[in-house]
Amino acid sequence: MAIKKKAHEKLDDKNIQRVINALNEEKPITKKEACEMLHINYNTPRLSKIIKNYREQEAYRQNRMDKNRGKVATKDEKRDIISQYLTGMAVTDIAKGMYRSTAFVKSFIDNTGVPTRVAQGEEFIVPDECVKEEFKVGEWIWFNSNHPNARGGKAGKIIEDITSSAKMAQAQECKCYKIHYWTPIEWKDDFWVPWWPGYKRWKSWTCKLSYEIGSIQHLIDDYGLNEESL
Repeated sequence: MAIKKKAHEKLDDKNIQRVINALNEEKPITKKEACEMLHINYNTPRLSKIIKNYREQEAYRQNRMDKNRGKVATKDEKRDIISQYLTGMAVTDIAKGMYRSTAFVKSFIDNTGVPTRVAQGEEFIVPDECVKEEFKVGEWIWFNSNHPNARGGKAGKIIEDITSSAKMAQAQECKCYKIHYWTPIEWKDDFWVPWWPGYKRWKSWTCKLSYEIGSIQHLIDDYGLNEESL
């Protein structure tokens, strides 16, 4: 059973494991110090419950991973890995959610031609499977941008070929496209919901030269990705 937590409490797996390690050291910390590390009130029964719940979850996760070891990825797993990665989920979180190793997920991404996200300042290299000189209107692509909502890599959809009016494209003898992309809305308590009736994401746009983008239409077609989730 999940442990209820308050906003200021640090009950993430990494911190709970850190507390367990500190309690098991040769000179262990006190339970009061353990509570302070978790940012919870001094409450030893709750501390014990948090640790017990964490150990049960870890045992369950390990059991599921042991059962999956050696098995090839299912069709649903492949679709979920691609979709979750393209929408910004970390490889470690994807692996954790499907009871697979991080190496398993990373290997699938690398060997399937999924464009990888890059850290700020790193060069975005389009995978061979995604390279094209020309794209079609309506085609899904992957691009990188300095904008916070697209930094590191983002899926988008081409809505217009603007080569004829793009001086940079003409100078470099390549195509240029206008791209729409979407950012999920993270609902918070202070949002005034009537302003956003039924909205789950908002739309932005950018323009990119053909050599700055890579096609991901094959991933959508081959793995049945839900376009509304990208």
